[in-house]
Amino acid sequence: MRSVPWLCAAWVALLLGGEDAPSIRINDDTAQTIDVAGLSAKDLEALGKLGWKSEDWQALFAVFVKPAAGKERGPALLGSYRIEKGVVRFEPRFPLVRGVRYQAVLDPARVPGRAELKEKPIEKEILLAKAKTEPTVVTEVYPTADKLPENQLKFYLHFSAPMNKGDSYKHIKLLDDKGKAVDVPFLELEQELWDGTGTRLTLFCDPGRIKRGLKPREEDGPVLEEGKSYTLVIERAFEDANGNPLKEAFRKKFKALAPDDKQPDPKTWKIKAPAVGTRDPLVVTIPKSLDHALLERLVWVADGKGQKAAGKVTVNEHETVWQFTPEKAWEAGMYQLVADTRLEDLAGNSIAKPFEVDVFHPVQREVKTETVTVPFEVQPKGRR
Repeated sequence: MRSVPWLCAAWVALLLGGEDAPSIRINDDTAQTIDVAGLSAKDLEALGKLGWKSEDWQALFAVFVKPAAGKERGPALLGSYRIEKGVVRFEPRFPLVRGVRYQAVLDPARVPGRAELKEKPIEKEILLAKAKTEPTVVTEVYPTADKLPENQLKFYLHFSAPMNKGDSYKHIKLLDDKGKAVDVPFLELEQELWDGTGTRLTLFCDPGRIKRGLKPREEDGPVLEEGKSYTLVIERAFEDANGNPLKEAFRKKFKALAPDDKQPDPKTWKIKAPAVGTRDPLVVTIPKSLDHALLERLVWVADGKGQKAAGKVTVNEHETVWQFTPEKAWEAGMYQLVADTRLEDLAGNSIAKPFEVDVFHPVQREVKTETVTVPFEVQPKGRR
């Protein structure tokens, strides 16, 4: 055979059918593994006999998060390697993220018997397209009132779909009445406080700037000041779990009132009892707004035997009205409205104790029981 000096050895081998051309591709079936295809059965058999460890496989085939321009490439993704269905398959330890660009690198010369072909490394960019879904929106921010105490403790941010976690705080701002961002108003925790669905984030104001006498408050001042207006902003750039930004930014305007140091007291709550034989709700009116999430969870109805009644709880009117609709019609008799003493108001004062204890003003009321109860009676309509 005449030599063909202007062709590289790899191309000669390909023209003669001695080797296949390797290629990198995403597995379309799962979109979660990255494969090396085009290796011959002989190549795959040779690789299968090597008993390589993870670092050996990475020298052959590795996947990285593609760095930004001018940045160095980070470490290879961790994962497992296997040979199946005629390919070398890499499965990342953690799922690939849609919208993130990855860079897969293959060095064919690492395959036994291919070094003599002098093949150059093969690189391929991998990008999973972002899923097409309805744009995510902020469905509600609690508390819902537009007047909040100066010592407001926390906010609950509710979204219509699961959100991306890890950089939430950079997309949430608190602006003063001049539109200037308040400096670090929130407690920025490494482990963000998301619920199990990924749709609710609990956002704490910095407690060190709420409690009087603490160094952060003395140095930086309180987060909120009585008489001033503020705007809580959730930026549109906040991404959901699919990597898509919010449909639109969310803004909650409110005014700061005087600090609230008074504990909630169930004995001051007004109870409107339903009638026998109906499924009308029990309506409880509370003098001031309470913590929305705790109010839904830490108040319930017990029957005459002390058993928790089954039904649905709703909270309305800026978290000052608690309603309970039973699964079954009300029966005549005595009931108990039960409140866990951990129930808090907007400033973190619980039924059991105030959030902040002033040494010059001792606690007026300390509750040492786990729950407190308020009795009510369900009667026929004529006797109410």
